[in-house]
Amino acid sequence: MKFLLLIHNNVEALKGFTEDQLTEMSGGREHVAATARELLKTGELVSVLGLDEPGESKDVQLVAGTPVISDRPFLETKEYLAGAMVLDCESVERALAIAARIPLAQFRRVELREIRFDQSDFLAELDDL
Repeated sequence: MKFLLLIHNNVEALKGFTEDQLTEMSGGREHVAATARELLKTGELVSVLGLDEPGESKDVQLVAGTPVISDRPFLETKEYLAGAMVLDCESVERALAIAARIPLAQFRRVELREIRFDQSDFLAELDDL
């Protein structure tokens, strides 16, 4: 089973802390690296994504067939998607256990969603067309 682990950020809640301080409060870079190595070795960690701040994003929408591109923050919320991980686990319970081990989960909201359709599924459907 594959899962997408979404890591949310809240600027107000983390105000005053640097990324280095948050990492240290979570056990340090060595702990983060050891956890990542362990999950890579077991094959449960498929991918890690760190996203840019919302102010750096672009919004694309088709209006009457013409792309309209905006470079302003589109969502009006204090919380935003900061990163993600793709996990490949035997069960939702195992994926939840991994999510609970994410060091920054102490400071950021972590959401777990099952992936129902991935690249291999998409490619298989393309072959059928």
